[in-house]
Amino acid sequence: MTLLVQADRIGDKVEPNDPVSVLRICHSSQLTQISHRRCTSLREKREYTMLPTEKDEVRRVAVLRKLKLLDTPTHAGIDRITRHCADLFSTPFAQVSLLDKDRQWLLSSFGVELREIPREESFCHHAIAGGEPLMVEDALADVRFANNPLVTGEPHIRSYLGHPIRSPEGHFIGALCVADNRPRKFGPKDLARLECLARTAEDLIRAQGEFLESAKLNKLLRRETLALKKSSQLLKQAEKIGGIGAWELGLKSRTLQFSDQMYALSGLAAGEPIDTKRALGFYAEEDRPRINQAIRDAAITGAPFEYEADLFTADGCVRRIRCVGERLEGNENSSPRVVGVVRDISDAHHAILALKRAADYDSLTGIYNRHAFDRSLQEKIQEHRRTKQKVSLVLLDLDGFKDVNDTFGHVVGDVVLEELSARVLKVLGEDTVLARWGGDEFALLPPPGSSPMEVTSLTEAVLASIKGQVAISGQKLQLSGTAGVAWFEDGMSARELIRRADLALYEGKKRQRSAIHYYSLALENCNKARQWAIAEVRAALDEERVFAAYQPIVDLADGRVVGFESLMRLNTRAGGRLTATEVISAILDPILSREITKRMLRSLFAEIGTLQAARPGLSFVSVNVAEADLLSRGFAEKLLASLSEAGVPAQMVTLEITETMLLVNDKGTVRNVLTQLHDAGVGIALDDFGTGFSSLSHLRDFPIDKVKIDKSFVQAMTGDWQARTIVHALIAMAKNMGIQIIAEGIETDEQLQLLQQMGCGLGQGFLFSPAMDLGSVTLAGIGNSKRFQKVAQLAA
Repeated sequence: MTLLVQADRIGDKVEPNDPVSVLRICHSSQLTQISHRRCTSLREKREYTMLPTEKDEVRRVAVLRKLKLLDTPTHAGIDRITRHCADLFSTPFAQVSLLDKDRQWLLSSFGVELREIPREESFCHHAIAGGEPLMVEDALADVRFANNPLVTGEPHIRSYLGHPIRSPEGHFIGALCVADNRPRKFGPKDLARLECLARTAEDLIRAQGEFLESAKLNKLLRRETLALKKSSQLLKQAEKIGGIGAWELGLKSRTLQFSDQMYALSGLAAGEPIDTKRALGFYAEEDRPRINQAIRDAAITGAPFEYEADLFTADGCVRRIRCVGERLEGNENSSPRVVGVVRDISDAHHAILALKRAADYDSLTGIYNRHAFDRSLQEKIQEHRRTKQKVSLVLLDLDGFKDVNDTFGHVVGDVVLEELSARVLKVLGEDTVLARWGGDEFALLPPPGSSPMEVTSLTEAVLASIKGQVAISGQKLQLSGTAGVAWFEDGMSARELIRRADLALYEGKKRQRSAIHYYSLALENCNKARQWAIAEVRAALDEERVFAAYQPIVDLADGRVVGFESLMRLNTRAGGRLTATEVISAILDPILSREITKRMLRSLFAEIGTLQAARPGLSFVSVNVAEADLLSRGFAEKLLASLSEAGVPAQMVTLEITETMLLVNDKGTVRNVLTQLHDAGVGIALDDFGTGFSSLSHLRDFPIDKVKIDKSFVQAMTGDWQARTIVHALIAMAKNMGIQIIAEGIETDEQLQLLQQMGCGLGQGFLFSPAMDLGSVTLAGIGNSKRFQKVAQLAA
């Protein structure tokens, strides 16, 4: 006996003494015959796959067709599985497929409109043929699938994870699979989750088979009930197959009879007296009228019936049952009667409920997840189109939750989310929808028709419930929440409503936390301006239109140029020029800010030699860095390595930071980065000092070499004695601490003279020169102009 083994990749060798190598899949043309003796020894170490024999395949197809699932409409229960798979694995495609003789029928398909494909193109065929899960990390690198039309064409499958599905008899009839249009490596946890869902799919298919079997038995019952004796035999036979019970109601005698299995299902002892009133009492009160009516209709009109309901048994259990029945006419041996066949479907019913809960509810907080919330929002919008009642959306974000996770760990963070979710639920009515939107974000759908005042009142109550302390293991944690609110308008999509509420929340968290913020046209315009700036800067970076302009920093004692500040400029496609201030919203974007810093440092390293040649006495060139730079991994090491590679002394470079960067949550990281750079010789300048969150402790706690007095104080001090006093005090303090001080925004001789009188060391501003590109710096003869000579005259 020989075994043909196909291998995964072109060129893989099969080593006869290596079990893993022997079973590794190789190119389809590289077929290796392995002796039965070798396979027997390998079987103990690893399972291998043999394609089913022709006889087994015929039997498998027969079992599949017997289930009557091929060429049927979609099944709601199966569709929930595929939708949940797509959400759980974050893949665009998920299917439950059945493998017929020459085709693959998609019983349920998420993400693709196909219902069937040729068997030779089927990925699932390989999983079913092997009888074990199939994982494909990259279909284009796998010779089995590289030329598959589903890979080379729509839907462009690149990775795949499939688990075989068995019939109730144990035949592999199909597979549950997820697929992605990008390469992806699935792990053991993914496989375990898929296997669990595949078992659920098997349960549903088994339930279908059981239903068909039950229907078949009921059909037999109708055929063979001409005689009471034969009817009794069929009822007993039904009881033996899968725990099916039966009952019979005599229409003349009004007596009710249970089969032995029906007694067992009802929690009664066999033979115990039973009547219709007691039997109906086993059902929930709300179900009794429809069940009673179904049986009455069958008795009067002969209409067959079917129902599902919860059965509350005499021994305290609750079973989910399905009953099918009809009226049987009497003859000389029996009187007319209504008979029913009852099936316990509890396992399948609970599996469906569990799956639905997993698909709709957040596993941590027990409230709706985003998928269920999206569905609820669509329903509210549809209701609005009928009733014109107002629809509003509230998005909530927890303030300070990241600090909780970072300080106490994610376990404590999870407890906090559970506690806060429970608090919010307590202040909401039953007609308000609450969902966990993701992470520490929540979404609210106030009752339809709520006025703006009512929405505001509801949101205030929610924020108040969040604001209370949370006690965990002796620790008292204080959190708050920020809310963004938007209202639905005719013609708007659900996605647009979400975008508006999210925009209100995003802008609100920047402006004022722990408050409610409403979507407005002003917010929209601000966002459009931000998006324009981001797009402009992104295009300029990609097209090499970003460059450095240099503004001289002057010694106010003698007019010498001792430094430059490197300022970002960009040329527009239309030939204009923008300053950093004009695109400041883009510079605040963390990703763009890091790219801008990288570009400005690259320009500085390339041009500093030219600057030194133009100004032989140059002491430093400063460049602005962003908060995102200081918090990025390895920033100090990379900067020092770049300085070394470019041959630029660290002492020639000064980094300008703002005080807001010193107020981040991760102050320790910022302090370590600045200290490492300072110890290596890089200067650290505190920009815009005197504005915003100024604190003298920053000068003590961080390695600051230079302080730059904000231009608002410099320009106000000639007419404002308080501003003049503040500037004087700052200069004196800096001198006492051994810190260089630079005055920004000097524009008049009077400002210059006051600063010289106060003993200010350095300054910059339009009085001396605006920022210039490199060519202008080298041609301007900086330091020899009358402006700089006047500095020395005023100092004298």
